[in-house]
Amino acid sequence: MHILSKSTYIKGEQCPKSLYMYKKHPYLRDKLSIAQRAKFKRGTDVGVLARTYFPNGVNMTPASPSQFGKMFEQTMKNLNDPNINVMYEAIFIYNDTLIMLDILVRDEEKWRAIEVKSSLSLSDTYYKDAALQYYVLNGCKVPISDMQLMYVNENYVKNGEIDINELFVFKSVKEYAEQQLDIIDENVNKFKDIVNLSNAPRVNIGTQCFTPYKCEFLGHCWKKVEDNSFLHTTAFSDKDLFSLYNSGIQNNKGFKRFLDPLSTEMYQLDALEQDTFYINYKKFYDLIGKRTESVAFLNILFYSPAIPLLDGHKPYQEIISAFSILSNESGETKEWNCFDDYSKMEEGLKILTEELKRYEKVVYFSPQNINLMMQRYNIIESKEVLFKIINLKDVLKNSDFFYKKTKYDFSLKTIYEGLFPSESIFEHSRIILNATSDNELERILVGQDMEEENKYLQKAYKFLLK
Repeated sequence: MHILSKSTYIKGEQCPKSLYMYKKHPYLRDKLSIAQRAKFKRGTDVGVLARTYFPNGVNMTPASPSQFGKMFEQTMKNLNDPNINVMYEAIFIYNDTLIMLDILVRDEEKWRAIEVKSSLSLSDTYYKDAALQYYVLNGCKVPISDMQLMYVNENYVKNGEIDINELFVFKSVKEYAEQQLDIIDENVNKFKDIVNLSNAPRVNIGTQCFTPYKCEFLGHCWKKVEDNSFLHTTAFSDKDLFSLYNSGIQNNKGFKRFLDPLSTEMYQLDALEQDTFYINYKKFYDLIGKRTESVAFLNILFYSPAIPLLDGHKPYQEIISAFSILSNESGETKEWNCFDDYSKMEEGLKILTEELKRYEKVVYFSPQNINLMMQRYNIIESKEVLFKIINLKDVLKNSDFFYKKTKYDFSLKTIYEGLFPSESIFEHSRIILNATSDNELERILVGQDMEEENKYLQKAYKFLLK
């Protein structure tokens, strides 16, 4: 009934080979990461809440893919039913391209088309999403009064019950979408031809493997790239690396001709070839400060819901939902969480502050800046705790730490596995997914995982100080 969809169209724009592989060989896709699963769940939650802005709609979501055609016919009938004013996931098909529109609202004799996004701002990809939807709606002769992107208002502050009218903002993209009609029509026909090829199109690996999204066929397309390839280095831009690689310089020997023997690039290349890590120890020791046994290893769990849960909070404002503190001297662990009631967070922060006062140094690993967060909530005085808190992630980045996996994922997992190549540890995202689960048993596992992760942090810290 259809060949393309919104997701496959975006794949075609990113890389025609990715589109072909998805349609013809989907079993070769890389495994979905835990972090991606958590991101999808967040988007779903926002989409469901957005429907309450336009209540009493008819849900057109098919029970199975085989029902797309039937639901398309029903959607077209509903357009002429005066008793139906709102549809969710309305299905339209034009030029072998299927869309499922988040929300369609009757606007007198026309319809207002709305695509919901869970973000605080709009990217180029979101505009392209909407333009494709408008192209299909236009092709189906649906009278559209406006094509809009509905997204989260970054300035919204919760005060009591969620005010749905203030939580979301709208951006009209109809004018943009109309300007894109000819381009989209050309792309759709081109992508349909690609899908009908007998073999995958030849496409060199390049920056499109990661932009705007990491391609799910990376493992397949990169299977001929050596594990120790110079492509995994970070001291050169990806554009320059791929330019060299696709010009015929596909091994490290050829790449070395461009390097200063004492450069960071060469040190990274040596680490790749020896399957080890590189770090500028001088920078590391300067940043890590004096040695002491009075060290606390802090594992702190942030939850940044798109829909604020606490009064005074904005969308995506962080909540500390749990922490685990491992004492380097005694080996004891102190744990706390507020999974049952996030309003207990400030109480937990006070407990955290008192615990951290006991140590000369506090080491944690996180993309978040705990110091700024603590200052935001006015929980602690900087002279008591802030000066002693060290984010090992920042320290390692500023010390030029490199391992073959850190280019794509600078996490405790990849760093640990660089330091201890015979060992493997779980993704931190597993903790996040379990912490936000509705399953009580999964939430119980969070404390155990945080304690275990703290032990990995302690082991890595001690190893680097040797």
